Amino acid sequence: MRTLNGAKFYEEPGSCGTCPFLFTGTTQTPIYVPAQNTGHCQQFDEYHKVWRSVPRRCAKLFKKLFEYPDGCELVIVKK
Repeated sequence: MRTLNGAKFYEEPGSCGTCPFLFTGTTQTPIYVPAQNTGHCQQFDEYHKVWRSVPRRCAKLFKKLFEYPDGCELVIVKK
């Protein structure tokens, strides 16, 4: 398990709907909701569809996160 800005990641998300940063209003994690629903990305303060592929900037963060050893915590600060 790795931690990025307080969110726990067990594996790299394949879509926005499986990312811990996406808040859809449900209590399940990872989140499974119908494809037409949207959620609020708490990391970048944007609204995304849950079925959307992971954006490139997120993929870069996840790649960096999973290069570190298991059990580490990474903190990203926005300008």
